Amino acid sequence: MAMPYPVHVIEERWRARWNAEAIGQVDLASAKPERSFYNLVEFPYPSAEGLHVGHMFRYVGVDAFGRYKRMCGYDVFQPIGFDSFGIHTENYALQIGEHPQSLTERTTSRYQEQLSRVGAAWDWSRAISTSDPEYYRWTQWVLVRLFRAGLMYQDEATVLWCPSCLTVLAREQTERNGAVCERCDTSVEDRIMTQWFLRTTAYAERLLAGLDDVDWPDHAKVLQRQWIGREVDGNSGVRYRMHDWLISRQRYWGPPIPIIHCASCGAVPVPEDQLPVALPEVDEVQPTGTGESPLAGLDDWVNTSCPSCGGSAQRETDVSDTFVDSAWYFLRYPSAEFDDRPWDAERTKRILPVDFYAGGIEHVQRHHLYARFVIMALYDLGLVPFEEPFPVIRLGGLINLSGAKMSKSRGNVISPDSYIDEYGSDVLRCALMFSAPWDRGGEFSDRSVAGVERFLSRCWRVVTAPDGDGPTDERLSDVIVSVTEAIEQLTFNVALARLMECVGEAQSAQAKRVMVRLLAPFAPHLAEELWHQMGESFSIHNQLWPVAERVERHTVEVIVQVNGKVRGVITVAGGLADDAVVALARTELRDVPNAAGTTRTVVVPDRVVNFVT
Repeated sequence: MAMPYPVHVIEERWRARWNAEAIGQVDLASAKPERSFYNLVEFPYPSAEGLHVGHMFRYVGVDAFGRYKRMCGYDVFQPIGFDSFGIHTENYALQIGEHPQSLTERTTSRYQEQLSRVGAAWDWSRAISTSDPEYYRWTQWVLVRLFRAGLMYQDEATVLWCPSCLTVLAREQTERNGAVCERCDTSVEDRIMTQWFLRTTAYAERLLAGLDDVDWPDHAKVLQRQWIGREVDGNSGVRYRMHDWLISRQRYWGPPIPIIHCASCGAVPVPEDQLPVALPEVDEVQPTGTGESPLAGLDDWVNTSCPSCGGSAQRETDVSDTFVDSAWYFLRYPSAEFDDRPWDAERTKRILPVDFYAGGIEHVQRHHLYARFVIMALYDLGLVPFEEPFPVIRLGGLINLSGAKMSKSRGNVISPDSYIDEYGSDVLRCALMFSAPWDRGGEFSDRSVAGVERFLSRCWRVVTAPDGDGPTDERLSDVIVSVTEAIEQLTFNVALARLMECVGEAQSAQAKRVMVRLLAPFAPHLAEELWHQMGESFSIHNQLWPVAERVERHTVEVIVQVNGKVRGVITVAGGLADDAVVALARTELRDVPNAAGTTRTVVVPDRVVNFVT
């Protein structure tokens, strides 16, 4: 159907004004701790030609939450960047026959275009890229500090070698109980090699104890506790399943480990005023498979002098793993403008730790664990004022296509660009958020797109029509409370269902002003345009969120069926719209399929919802 308003003209106009007036930026130099809200999503690997709608499902939910918090009066800091060093990007470069440097420049530009076009309020003024020497200079600085503290060491050990990626792996980067590489699914081999490690086991007890005090999903805590794996073995004492973190990689695309080997002095850290140890530019980046990285063949680069005694010495030729880069990146965002320190102490004290961190379950036993270790170590060194980087974590679900997880490796990804080209980004944003609960994921289909298109068209028609009679104060209060509670619980599908149910009633001037503000986190461009059409001042995203008290409504029990078989019972408000009942059924009952295989949904008001597959 044709939208009743010029979608692309409106969206491009408002994005241009948001950028010009820096709507997504916060003055961190004057931000007050009690009002600041650090809203962070895990930054992407630029390891493909672009982002797919599965990525966007996570990002638009985080952006909607951030926009809501801004309207609640918080100074929302919402940065984004690129985890551009490491094997993900390098493997893709090797696959298509391009140098990782030029690939990274091209793909990060492409990712930035997509991330901007979806209408998210990122603070691009503080974007970081881990392959930028101005960033990895400080990654190397962190390693030097850990080395001096005795938390980084080199040792000969039995390690896991991937014969496909041609590098060692940390145990956390394997699957099937350490049998295969998590990236390429190749069986790993045991090798005895001299490698660099970080002493994560020295923090095992604190890593376990800290989980008691963080607001994480229960299953995330269970997974991390299982990985650390504390066991009491009779008289032999306590031992852990977790090993020290192996950070060496025999690859090219990464930060050189900042150590110099001297026959007289042993391993000596590169002086901090000589950082970064720049990754040398070479044409041949193919991994050697010999146990040495491609840097080992660069004699002019390898041979140097010892910083301690001045004698001849050799540089370390392994690079550090990509998870070292991401173990501290959240410290850099607020201090990105400082070039003489990795993070500013005063700024860090006011803005961090992260208030809300949106991630993936695949990182609970990897990135989240590594970051917790690094921050605890930096805390002990007096370099940060807190021990836990992520007091609040929420894990985003995955989007399926025809019942299968959407992923680049499966080749079943859908680009967001075609949807934005045809319908605009507001439709795509709302379709993704309406398709499934954010923390569980589900099936994405064109049916969601068509339904959202009808909804946003109706919003336009209702708000731009002459004012009429509005809903009762009781009804309006109930909608405000329902949408607010749904956003706080990250059930954006329920919030949208509630808006879909009652948008036709929002005919009075008061109701229109309320409904457009409730719409703003989900469809920011349309909400901005409607606010403007109503004669209100720019910008709707700086307006205060509507507040109301819950009005008690009678409730009913609705039976949930799949193909006529009872699968559970949910309690809902009496008279709730069909779309809202269906959304609640999918949210409350994990075993009800989302859209996968569902040909139609039958709703008997206040009694039954039946998913027909």
